[in-house]
Amino acid sequence: MEDVQIAEVLPLKLNLEQGFYYQIPLPLKDKAAVGKRVTIPFRNKKKVGIILDIFCESTIKELKEIEEILDPIPILSEAVLSLAKWITGYYLCSIGTIISHIIPAKVSPKKVISFLNDFPILNSILEEKNIGDGKLIKPILFHYYNIKERDLYYFQMIENAIQEGRQVLVLVPDQFSNSELKKKLVKKYGKYLVTFNQNVSSAQKYLRFLTVQSNDIKIVIGTRSSIFLPFRKLGLVIVEREESSLYKEERMPRYHAREVALARGLLESFQVILGSPAPSLESYRQGLNKNYILKTQKQQILTEQNKLLQTIFVDLEEEKSFQRVISYKLQELIAQCLREKKGIALFLNRRGFAGYIYCRKCGQVLKCLHCNSLMSYRKSGNRGLFICSKCGKKIEENWNCPTCGEKSLNPMGFGTQYVEDVIHRMFPKAAVQCFDSDTAPNIKTQQQILRKYKSGEIDVLIGTQLLINRLDFQHTALAGFILIDHLLNIPDYHSAENTFQLVLRVTSELREQKKAKILLIQTCQPEHHTLLALKEWNYSLFYQNEMALREELEYPPFSKIIKIGFIGADRELVRKEAQEFREFMEQSAISSLVGRSVLFRDDKLFRINEMGDSQICFLLKIKEQNKNFEEVRKLLHPFILKYKRNKVKLIIDIEPIKLY
Repeated sequence: MEDVQIAEVLPLKLNLEQGFYYQIPLPLKDKAAVGKRVTIPFRNKKKVGIILDIFCESTIKELKEIEEILDPIPILSEAVLSLAKWITGYYLCSIGTIISHIIPAKVSPKKVISFLNDFPILNSILEEKNIGDGKLIKPILFHYYNIKERDLYYFQMIENAIQEGRQVLVLVPDQFSNSELKKKLVKKYGKYLVTFNQNVSSAQKYLRFLTVQSNDIKIVIGTRSSIFLPFRKLGLVIVEREESSLYKEERMPRYHAREVALARGLLESFQVILGSPAPSLESYRQGLNKNYILKTQKQQILTEQNKLLQTIFVDLEEEKSFQRVISYKLQELIAQCLREKKGIALFLNRRGFAGYIYCRKCGQVLKCLHCNSLMSYRKSGNRGLFICSKCGKKIEENWNCPTCGEKSLNPMGFGTQYVEDVIHRMFPKAAVQCFDSDTAPNIKTQQQILRKYKSGEIDVLIGTQLLINRLDFQHTALAGFILIDHLLNIPDYHSAENTFQLVLRVTSELREQKKAKILLIQTCQPEHHTLLALKEWNYSLFYQNEMALREELEYPPFSKIIKIGFIGADRELVRKEAQEFREFMEQSAISSLVGRSVLFRDDKLFRINEMGDSQICFLLKIKEQNKNFEEVRKLLHPFILKYKRNKVKLIIDIEPIKLY
């Protein structure tokens, strides 16, 4: 019995807090290792699991045996296992949830053999493993204004890491971001670099887990999930545009890749660089408090670039134009660009034709019968639709008011379709195209539209933030925000920060083109502190004003927020579960730690999605960050463990990006 080994195996795709013990049969003893996938008998079925630990003793008798070892090498390193355990504690999710999220479960042994035949990776596997030596390396917050200077700094840090025999991970918000940086890195490092995008098959994902352990791979460029790759010699992680909300995973386990990167840097003792032209307030505060090394590029470098970019702010309250959607100044600039055959991109953060429908007779606003949210108006070919922005319910246009019966409903507000209509009427010969999730719902359609814009077949693009994320500004001479107030007035404490970062991002793209460009911003709030800071391109001014507001209202970074949600098809069951949680808070010490910051909307507490589900949300705002935040998480943990997922799903979101 001395040769008997026991493995703790975690079955995948199950919400489990711990693994189960299995005996390792002698023929598999030399192949078994922590981090390898195995086939096990589980609840009268064959199940794929992963080995979490191996030891020689167990008090449990008559253990079942592992049936098959699926991997030639571990696809989950001990360092990533430690990181997964940190995530379970911080984000209040089970180890089963996070491990199942990280690794591919359904990859057949035949495909594994095929991979190894096509890519002889095993011959070049690195022997050294990442094990933290306990040395504390402070993260670097790199606040840059110039992309050229950013690239020089990144290349220097990457080269230093490679010279030390270490690997480098560059995180980007999505596969479309930082295309120029990717091209430069590929040009310099060629075959030593791989790029990993987000949406791939299980088989492709599995190949990544083998690839990064090769001695040939020095640099990986990837999106948020790449932070979990089992690097053997990771020495540097760069989180480019660290402020981006795309680093937040909106599904379980709802982690933030920036925070996970920082945690992994501490666990494995390597350098983490957070880069941004407009850092998140949380990160910048950490830099000012000396928790991060704050590296700020001198703003004087922008002098020459500023000469090529003309920035114009238009106060729509003083505008004499009859429709006040397109100001006289914007009309003049559009006409000039059309004459010179230069590209025009206009941004508006609202899809459709009109934001809501209003009755001129009785004053009622049309609301969704399903969820009581405002109905918007969108054109679809020759017909119109009333669409709920919350649950997505659609009904054919009917201009008779359901309250008074009169044919007096009128579309109010405006979206991208309305702006397109206005531009068409102003410039009938111009080729105008909308670019949002309605008109360009998939990548293929988006690429077709952008190719036409690049070739000059489309003169004017009108889009939401989707356009900003996809557009190559090289062919854009005029960029305009139709109404920046739509962004500033979103009911979310992030709205001012997000607006500042978005405009600064567009500005950076325009500056880098080394051609004369114009940025025009229309607003009804010219005295808003965000716009005043943008006029001077002064991040410090924005930071000071926004932080003063956050402190007064006790919002992050002066507090931390936990969102607790209950969602299900049965309204009464959802209400019952939410009420039980409310009672749990009152009976435990959570109420005293959170105080008045609990949000519980009792009259209109339901948000309903397209599937007809109802949802109730609590927002727990914890002011004294560290001690109270940890205490609240500890108190919530037993409730989460006991909660049974029957017909109502429990959602836990630590530091949510979306509050509602």
